[in-house]
Amino acid sequence: FDLIIFDRYQQRGILPTAYYVNMAEFVRRGGAILVASGPDYASYMSIYRSPLGSVMPGRPSGEVLEQPFRPEVTELGQRHPVTRDLPGSNGAGREATWGRWFRLVDAERTTGETVMQGTDGKPLLILDRVGDGRVALMLSDHAWLWTRGYDGGGPQGELLRRLAHWLMKEPD
Repeated sequence: FDLIIFDRYQQRGILPTAYYVNMAEFVRRGGAILVASGPDYASYMSIYRSPLGSVMPGRPSGEVLEQPFRPEVTELGQRHPVTRDLPGSNGAGREATWGRWFRLVDAERTTGETVMQGTDGKPLLILDRVGDGRVALMLSDHAWLWTRGYDGGGPQGELLRRLAHWLMKEPD
């Protein structure tokens, strides 16, 4: 594999601990992991609380914020290849035209760069280089709202395409 994706995943005793250790080592040796999280990341069964937590760039507080917010690209994100010039994004004094999301996992960025933010400037998308590999942590499970066109939608497909390319070190 070049890229491992966890979509709203939580530990349920299915994968042995050694698998999480191997995945963390996979990243350090040049692999990539994308975690698209929801309340699972805030729970006691979070993959953060496994050996994979050693490569995660955000520590969950245990809280999930359930309120509407419009995702925003951070100042740093305005220059990052994953989020730079995303269609409808904020920047240059304009507000994002994207649809709202309604859930954000509260987490503290411990490493990496926050390229998108949510409610009260809290991290929404954190990207990190770990050893020779890369990790992306999306702290909401509401990106699908953009594809459905809710509240005007947004560039979910383009964002995921750019994320995959960046994670696998494959330029456009």
